[in-house]
Amino acid sequence: MPAKPQQTTPLGNFNYASLQSLMVFFSVPVKSVTPLLKGTGLEPGIFDGQALVNLNFERYAGFGSTYSSYVDEVEFNVVAFPRFRAGTEPSLTVQQYLNGGDQSKTYGNFRINVPCDSPVAVQAGSQKYGEIKFVASFDFAVPDVNDPTVQSWWIRCYATPTAPKSKLPFIFDLQVNTTVPGTPAQGISPFSPVPAYANLVVNKKKHMITSSRVVFGVFRSWIVPPGATAAAGLVRLTVGDAKHEMTKQLASVFKGNPSTVGILLYESQPAAASAHTQLNHPRI
Repeated sequence: MPAKPQQTTPLGNFNYASLQSLMVFFSVPVKSVTPLLKGTGLEPGIFDGQALVNLNFERYAGFGSTYSSYVDEVEFNVVAFPRFRAGTEPSLTVQQYLNGGDQSKTYGNFRINVPCDSPVAVQAGSQKYGEIKFVASFDFAVPDVNDPTVQSWWIRCYATPTAPKSKLPFIFDLQVNTTVPGTPAQGISPFSPVPAYANLVVNKKKHMITSSRVVFGVFRSWIVPPGATAAAGLVRLTVGDAKHEMTKQLASVFKGNPSTVGILLYESQPAAASAHTQLNHPRI
């Protein structure tokens, strides 16, 4: 069941100094996500007869007048739309949606749970944006411009603020490798802005709120063609046995190993680079 919404007031814009966002999408039975949306005022989007969920791994940095910060988190999302708009939602295939076909931006992510390694970001996300968020920890090895030898993605999430020494138990383990044979050709997708829905309690009344992440660029995309099956090894998701509500939620949604249908990746460009030193004289 979704957590109770927070009593709070909305926050203004938050500007990211940098952002890396890997969104992995899965088609799942509608009945598996319906309980997670109960009481939210939202309905699951239907694409090719199925509901759509995603795991969104994010690394981002933020700066303010008195602070600098970096954050790692994973959003576990159901793609949904407000019930009061039922009957007006666009009819889209998965391929159309992931290629930015929802020009109305009716569909948005409802964050079922968001593990995050920054207590400050957990507080802000929960109290200002209505996210269902908790302090967690991660181990990961992901592609980065400063380490071009890493070609695949590995993210493991723990339910504790620091990773256990044994690396067990964990909530989930996600591996993504877009270089395996049979991976769909890389494309680009104008997916931004990315809407998100949440519930907030303001003056003791629950409200539905919408926020949008405006990404200043296109996403790279790997979208599985209609009727096809994702290449073996493209995505491997293992649900762990950590004692946390998110583990139960993932287990209920990913029962039966649902199909991976697409991957979207956004990476902001480096702001500057420090070149390697050059020896101008053998000695001084």
